[in-house]
Amino acid sequence: MHDYPIHSPNLLIVDDDETIQRLLVFAAQDFGWRPLTANSGKEALERISPGIEGIIMDHGMPGMDGIQTLLQIRENHPDLPVIMLTGLNDAETAVQALRAGANDYLTKPFELKRLFDTLRQAKAERRQTSAAVHIPPSAKPAEHAEIRSASPHLQRLLKHLSKAARLDSTILLTGESGTGKTYFAREIHRISPRTHEEFITVSCPALPRELLESELFGHEKGSFTGATSSRAGRFEQASKGTLFLDEIGDLPSELQPKLLNVLQDREFFRVGGSKMLKTGARVIAATNMDLRKRVQDGKFREDLYYRLNIIELRIPPLREHMEDLVPLTQDILSKIAKHRKVDGWQISDSAWDALRHFDWPGNIRQLENVLERATAFAEKSILQPDDFTQLLDDPRDLINSGTPPLNRAQTLLELEREAFLKTYLRNDRNKAKTARELGISERSVYNFIARHAIQP
Repeated sequence: MHDYPIHSPNLLIVDDDETIQRLLVFAAQDFGWRPLTANSGKEALERISPGIEGIIMDHGMPGMDGIQTLLQIRENHPDLPVIMLTGLNDAETAVQALRAGANDYLTKPFELKRLFDTLRQAKAERRQTSAAVHIPPSAKPAEHAEIRSASPHLQRLLKHLSKAARLDSTILLTGESGTGKTYFAREIHRISPRTHEEFITVSCPALPRELLESELFGHEKGSFTGATSSRAGRFEQASKGTLFLDEIGDLPSELQPKLLNVLQDREFFRVGGSKMLKTGARVIAATNMDLRKRVQDGKFREDLYYRLNIIELRIPPLREHMEDLVPLTQDILSKIAKHRKVDGWQISDSAWDALRHFDWPGNIRQLENVLERATAFAEKSILQPDDFTQLLDDPRDLINSGTPPLNRAQTLLELEREAFLKTYLRNDRNKAKTARELGISERSVYNFIARHAIQP
């Protein structure tokens, strides 16, 4: 094990592979964490302190493996976010990790950004749950304390959102990737009468079908390999609160009838169960897809679509409410400064011009990433256009500018690459989604990436 000179660590990395451990340490620092390391389960248990806010742990370690370590962690730290890493790509291992109390599970090799996005979400959910526990039950739901907008589009959305939050109707949030659908789902829950109850998120494309069914509806002991005990699903756990189904357009067709039955009758069976269970969960779903088109293409049930679309709230892309670019940027910079414990940054007039003239295909999520990177490498407290050169390096800038990247006629191969890259980036580099949109196999997507030397 190597100790790294980090003041007041807040992240514990547990892995017996020194190379992976070192990689995760450097990546964690880049993402704003202060890592501490352990190379065994026993050592991890000894190194957990009150300042630790998250754990990244390998599943396959000699002696006490990740599952055994996690079970012991949960005895004293039931709410501490833990992300499990494994080289085994099978549902049984995932079930074991989640049943033992892991917040999520990633298979090696994994994308570092996805890992730390997952950890950040788990930490945010922990804060949300803790806040709900400590708020007096008599307190009234708060109004929109954090959302500010100068845009008529967003102001209208907030009015509709406030009215919808008071109801128990199912809500469908639509909009492009990065527009903040998860944030608005949390906001609906926060200002609803259910604000003191659980807010639980399930990402539909993140789990294989067998595991997703168990995650949503629970399972009985012995219902499949690895089910050594019964487990309540998310519909049970969120029965008095809110269940957020993210990327609902990716829900496998085999599970769509079961979800339809829950929305219609508020009843369901666990996997392998025979007892009818009831749920009072309020459902919010989100998608960046055109569900109407998926219905027309036979990929999504029409009756399920109408059950989800009781109230539809469209989250506009950033380019449609550019009036909010300044306050959004200032809020994000303020949060970054607070997290890093520094004074903060200002933006020069010429840099503001560069930000305003960019199309922001990745919306608010892209804005956050751009500001994180700019502030990480800026040499002065006033950000200049040179601090945002990644906008010019981003292929999406060329794609959305309408200007070809070459000063001559493009070859067929170049046009093919540009068309593929546009779809690939619009789907956040998700190969399955890209394949569906282009109408090709996922194997063909991998071939495109290899043929055109596109960075994963």
